[in-house]
This record gives sequence, structure tokens and C-alpha cells, in this order.
Amino acid sequence: MRLLVGLHHLELGGSQLNALDFALAMREHGHDVAVFGVHTGVPGPVAEMVQSAGLPVTLVRHPVERHRAVVPYRRAVARGLTAAAKAHRADLVHVYEFPLALDAFDGPHLRLGLPVVVTIYGMAVPRWLPRYPELIVGTQELVDEATTFRAPPTLIEPPVDTDTDDSAMVDGQAFRHALGIRDDELLLGVVSRLEPDMKAEGILRAMAALRRLDDDRLRLVVVGTGPSAGDLHAEAARVNEALGRPAVLLPGALEDPRPAYAAMDIALGMGGSALRAMSFGRPLIVLGLAGFSRECTPQTLDNFLTVGFWGTGGGDLDDAPLAEQIRVLAADPARRASLGGWSRRLVVERFSLKTAADKLAEVYARALVQHPAAGRRLGEATRAAVHKAAADMLPESIRQRLRRVRA
Repeated sequence: MRLLVGLHHLELGGSQLNALDFALAMREHGHDVAVFGVHTGVPGPVAEMVQSAGLPVTLVRHPVERHRAVVPYRRAVARGLTAAAKAHRADLVHVYEFPLALDAFDGPHLRLGLPVVVTIYGMAVPRWLPRYPELIVGTQELVDEATTFRAPPTLIEPPVDTDTDDSAMVDGQAFRHALGIRDDELLLGVVSRLEPDMKAEGILRAMAALRRLDDDRLRLVVVGTGPSAGDLHAEAARVNEALGRPAVLLPGALEDPRPAYAAMDIALGMGGSALRAMSFGRPLIVLGLAGFSRECTPQTLDNFLTVGFWGTGGGDLDDAPLAEQIRVLAADPARRASLGGWSRRLVVERFSLKTAADKLAEVYARALVQHPAAGRRLGEATRAAVHKAAADMLPESIRQRLRRVRA
């Protein structure tokens, strides 16, 4: 099979790294794989990773999407995807996240009749999404929600390459020593894209918790970059000044963050980054929105398996609960060791890339035998475009109320 994988942007992030892992796994399955990526300027680091892995990549530059330019922007991306599919002589197009879903449907699917698979590792499935293409989501909650308005999606949880994401494979001590972290200090670690919508709130609460605890043994390292980097650097400087020591470090993004995971004593995070930390045998505190934080343990696991490795709190951004969760783990080496071993076993047994790739191959096999007639393709494209246009016209306040009702 000749496969074209589409990425909605090329910055470091969980979805893009999952897509690359899957693309390489499909190449190992014997398929001919190419990658398509959209960027708005200088291509991001994922483009370099794709090229370094030996996959052919088509990079298409477009201006940042603005409300008045949505239709021309989408047409341009759909044309680019179609051209890339033709050039690769693709049998199937697999796109990640919903910004590319309509582009793939209106482009290679509508114009060339190519089957399309869509993966959404975000936290919502839009109701305007085309209904019959194969859809992959990352949580059981999204499976249940999406099944109410479209063909049932397939659950493939964000995978972890447990062969390489293993503390035995990298040198965490070298990472610690490079940052001046002593062996007798406890390192709290976050690996994340630094963005305001999902990630910055939890990281700011972690900084505040460190300040509240005022424990000289504790250091916090935040690995990553993004639009919130400036604000987070400024807050880190304030915390460090208040504590009188470099308690919070932001070394930037790492193309290979494995040494950072291996260096941690306690991991903080959400989504795919949380799972990667667990693969390194680290105890985990899951961060989320609206004040959410919760230790991942055998007793709390069922919730995370249902909704994903994140959560939504009640809106109180007090850092005291997170500080207490950190304090308990920091004070109990045996608990850290026990939870770390359990974390590693869980990821190996449930979230391994090999298991996920086998499930993905089954999805591809189903997609390849679907050949909807031109009339059905056009009708579904029209329905999706109309529904999306209507959704785009809703004020953000109404969209948020609808999300709360569905939740």
C-alpha cells in the first residue's frame, strides 16, 4: 500500500510525534509511506525529524488562517493534499486532527476517490466531521460521544514506543548534571508544548506549588517551547527570586526529550507526554484544566482510561492540592518506586506502539475496501461544509455552553 500521512502543523507535539511513530511502524509493515505537512513560515522541527527518518515529505506553506480567509485557505490546503496524493500515487490518505479532515475529504477523497482515515487525539470530535470515513480517537469517552452522530470510531490510545522510551536506553544522569541538578535533589519534570489553551495553566500551578512547598530538595524542569514560553520564563524568574535559588529551569525544546524523562523523579503532565513519562517508570501526577491535578495510581486509572490522561477541575486554580500531591510523593521513596514500576508495566501491556500499529493496520484494511459513489461523496462534503460554516458562526460563549452540555 502507498500511504500519505497528513500533519496539520509541524511543531513538536504529541499528535505529530504519534503520527511519525505510526508512519514509521507502517513502513516496517512493508508500506510505502510519505508525509504531507502544513506550515505558516519556517517548517517546524517535526519536518526535520520526518526527513531524518528517511520519509519523503511535502511541505506546503500557507498564511495563518483568519476568519475571512477560511474558504481560500481550506481550498489551498485541499489542493496541496490532492497534489501530494497524486505525486505519491497514494492508495490511502491518513490525516491527523480535524483541521485537515475536511481538506482531505474535499481534496483527495472527493476529487480522486481515495479513502481517508482521520485520527483525532484532541479532546473533542466536531459534529461537522464527515460521517463515514474511518475515524480513530484516543479515549473511550470520545468513542461513546462520537457514536451518537456518526459511524462508530476506533479506539487507539496514543501509543508509546516502549522499546526506545525506556530509562535503560538513555542517560538521565547526564541531563541532570548538565542542568546542575544534584543527585540528592528531586527533579519534577514536564515535557510539553508551551501553549495557553491547554498547557500553561498546569505548568504555572506547578511553579506555584514549588514556591509554596519551599523545599530545597525540589527542582522543576519544563522542557518545551511555544507561544506561552515568554510568560512561563517570566513566572519562573519570579519563583526563583522568591526562593533564592534556581528552583525552576526552562531549557527549551529537545528534539529527543528522552533524557529529560529518564532524569525525572516525579513526572507532571498530560496526554501522550504523561504516557511517555510512565514508560520511563516514573510516578505521575496528571495535570489538566481549571485546577485539575491527580496522581495516577491503580485506584485512579479507570478515570484516565475513560477520559484520557488529563482532566477538568472545578475552576479553582489554587496550587495547594498539587503542592500536597507533590509533597506526598517527595516524602515517600518507596511509593515513588512502586508507582514507577507499575507505570512501566501498564504502558508496556496496554499502550505499546506495536499493539497500536496492529490495530491501525486493521483500520487501513477496512478503509481500503470502502468505495462510496461520487454522489455520496459530494453529498457528505456539502453536509460537512454547511455544518462547519454554521458552527464557525456561533459566538465562542455559546460554543462553550454546548461543550458543557455535551460533557
